[in-house]
Amino acid sequence: MIQYNPKILANECRDMNDIRAEIDNIDHLVIQLLATRFDYVKTASQFKKNATDVQAKERFNSMLEQRKLWADELGLNGDVIKELYANLVRYFIDEELKYFQNREK
Repeated sequence: MIQYNPKILANECRDMNDIRAEIDNIDHLVIQLLATRFDYVKTASQFKKNATDVQAKERFNSMLEQRKLWADELGLNGDVIKELYANLVRYFIDEELKYFQNREK
């Protein structure tokens, strides 16, 4: 499991170089996690029967609301995080549809 272990805590940073290095490390980890999430998305297409299952609009909407709540609970702007996830998941759905359609061939 991927885990983040900062080299230096935010309140211990001495300068912008420390801050930028940690932000770069965090962003790299976030992207690794997104790639791992995408692996699950691709695998999910094996269990779906049609394009409607892939798009799963009710699941999409409820997932976005949950991410919004999580963001709000952590002091982030939930609407911004919801939009970020909406864009991300639309991309993943488009990619999953490609895998699903290729499977049917």
